[in-house]
Amino acid sequence: MANTEMIVEPSLDREDVLKQIAEKCPGGVQVGEWLLYKEHDLRVTVDFGTMQSNKEQTVWSVQLLLIADHPFFDEELVESLVGVGGNPDHAIRNAVDNICTAILPCIITAFGCQNNEIMEADVMGEKHRFRIPCSRASQHAGGSQPTDLWEIVKGTLPQYLGTKRCYWIKLFSACIDGVPNCEARINGEVYPDLTDLLYQDAVKHRNEKGYLSDKVFVVLVQEEETCKPCPFTKQEVGEMTFKALRLYQNIIDEKSAQETQRLIVSLAPTKNLGLELLAFIPEEFARQVVQYRDNDSLMPVIDRGKPEFVLKKSQVRSYGYIADAVTQFLHKQNPKKEEIKQVLAVSGKFHALSEALDNGAKLEDLKFSPLVYFVGQDYKVW
Repeated sequence: MANTEMIVEPSLDREDVLKQIAEKCPGGVQVGEWLLYKEHDLRVTVDFGTMQSNKEQTVWSVQLLLIADHPFFDEELVESLVGVGGNPDHAIRNAVDNICTAILPCIITAFGCQNNEIMEADVMGEKHRFRIPCSRASQHAGGSQPTDLWEIVKGTLPQYLGTKRCYWIKLFSACIDGVPNCEARINGEVYPDLTDLLYQDAVKHRNEKGYLSDKVFVVLVQEEETCKPCPFTKQEVGEMTFKALRLYQNIIDEKSAQETQRLIVSLAPTKNLGLELLAFIPEEFARQVVQYRDNDSLMPVIDRGKPEFVLKKSQVRSYGYIADAVTQFLHKQNPKKEEIKQVLAVSGKFHALSEALDNGAKLEDLKFSPLVYFVGQDYKVW
């Protein structure tokens, strides 16, 4: 699809789309710009994304963003779905069909399901139990037999679950004339090492012609008995991240660097969170600026001893909060080149990457080890 001038405008707006969703997924009542499923304390709405057509405007593609909110969510669930049709309205209706067959029923059933199948995660010795929903959303396209992507990652996934009440997993695997394209997302973030499991399976289609794809969407809800309230919010960590990124601009020598580190740690209500800010912000900033493939893992070192634990970034909720804040900072603050360099200068992985590139390595071939960071004896993962 190529972007074209929007000569044809859709007649359907958000209210029309919500009415269609309410008809196809009964139980919701429209309240303002939201559809409320009171039985499950779930709210959903939609937003319009990109709209494209071919040159002749005979085929249209419309992106709808499904936004879900629930007391168990520490951030809104946002999923993108696309509809294709002969005009914008037809494409929108098809996108609504995809919402109501692929995603929304899966979200709703996750809160009403009494399935006894449990997935247990271990976070530094602390157990967290997640109920696997009665159903999961699966889609298949193409001539080959469908692949159960959930079974591919099911054994590894507990390593990616942490202390949050809810995790939503989106798996995608496609092949075009034998060339694979895969993606594993947890709460919207791509995890390259988990994605590799899908690639390893997708190579079985390397001799097949044409297009085929599989998608899976699953919502996991942690049992109340193993879930504890977190002492900080996403908004609070976001504000600390913005302040820390500004503090890095004060570094001119070793003395100012040490003072900046002290100030960043002091921004947080607990020392543990302050140490996470110090460790994660420059590395995630470098990853987003340079766009290199990073490792999924983190290694907290207690009192500068030997690493005892390996965690995934998705298990440490502050990492996700920081990553989102860095994205917002880069887009909203539009930092100058010198301001970006100030932050990159304190990233250990950026220095390693620069050295490797200077020695002739290619960016796409580089693989990074887990991020090591130092914490105290009382370190607790949230």
